[in-house]
Amino acid sequence: MLGRVGAEVEKARTLPEPLTLKDALALSNNGHPDNLVARSRLQAAEASKESVEADSGLQTSLQGRLRWVEPASRVLDPERDDHRIALLAKKRVYDFGRSSASIASADAVLNSQQWLLQDQQNKHRIEIMQAFFNVILADLAYARDNELMAIQFVRFDRAKDRNNLGQIPDVDLLQAENNYFQARSIRYASDVKRRATRSTLANILNHPGQLPANLVRPQLAMLERKLPDIEPLQQQALQNNPALQALRQQVEAAHQQLKSVRARKKPSIDLELEAADYSRDFRFSDKFRAGLVFEMPLSTSGAIDAAIAQQQSALTAARAQQQKTEMELQQQVLELWQQLYIVRAQRDEAAVFSEYRDTALDVDRGLYELDVAADLGDSLALYSAAIYQSAKADFDYALAWARLDAIMGKQVGANENNVQAPEK
Repeated sequence: MLGRVGAEVEKARTLPEPLTLKDALALSNNGHPDNLVARSRLQAAEASKESVEADSGLQTSLQGRLRWVEPASRVLDPERDDHRIALLAKKRVYDFGRSSASIASADAVLNSQQWLLQDQQNKHRIEIMQAFFNVILADLAYARDNELMAIQFVRFDRAKDRNNLGQIPDVDLLQAENNYFQARSIRYASDVKRRATRSTLANILNHPGQLPANLVRPQLAMLERKLPDIEPLQQQALQNNPALQALRQQVEAAHQQLKSVRARKKPSIDLELEAADYSRDFRFSDKFRAGLVFEMPLSTSGAIDAAIAQQQSALTAARAQQQKTEMELQQQVLELWQQLYIVRAQRDEAAVFSEYRDTALDVDRGLYELDVAADLGDSLALYSAAIYQSAKADFDYALAWARLDAIMGKQVGANENNVQAPEK
């Protein structure tokens, strides 16, 4: 039993092989440092709200005193024991809205952190998608550059033979050699990038050092989505964007905090209760006390006015940041909408180019098999380039949609079919 549990824990710590986009997105809510920071801020806001609510709630305490005295000769009770135990309770009855405003401010801060957590989760899922796509593109780029290097090597080898036969001058041989070494450098760089992109993906998935060997290229359902008009998208972003919703809550928190600070100039009324018992009985040894305590600030040396000015400044800054973010959101939606418009055309171009290179490769392969051509020439390299171009256009389109969904307040990848189409 323990062995099976240990195996399941170890499996949870290991990336699936091969790795799919669905598997990667399923790890988006793990213990990645960025997620932990966002959750810790939410927990801090929850604790702060509880603290504010406790300040205005019922406060109870138990007091005890052990004391021995030397009584005066005229005291009726000659006992030396002068002990006391008391139960005290205190409750704020009314403070002209100071406590309620503080609670409302803490509640708004909590709501703000909840929105920021949602925003962080969307950003992390987009980072996963970007890193996942980068690994696939790095593999395709390596295949393309490997083909180009092979072509330049064959041409360099032939140039050496022809130079030995005196058919081409040395300068042509050096040019062929230079072309080969340039292609080799590019291919080496592509090979290095394959490992770098895998390391980045492993870190984003919070599995540092576990470089995934094989990734499954997803069938993206987002590629079939139609581009709507921009105005509804901008309106939806202004209404539902998590970062903007968080700022609105921050404005509300600053407004409520300002009300709380202003209420400090007004009186407060507390209810105080006390039940006590004494080892000695005196006229002032009351067993029970109840009273209302009225407190009115008369002079605070300008402290309250300074706090009001400081909080007014914070409210102004929060409103300005909200307004700035609203303008930035509309601009971001516009830019993403334009990017989708452009990438859609690039996908059409890549599809035609891929079909053309596929057909051209078939033609060149036929000529090679008929011994009409000595080799396939650039066909394989150009076909690999077409595959890379098509994949990049698809991934750019999917990422633009994911970023647009996040801006409009939708949870990225919440519905599997919005990201990855079911396998056929």
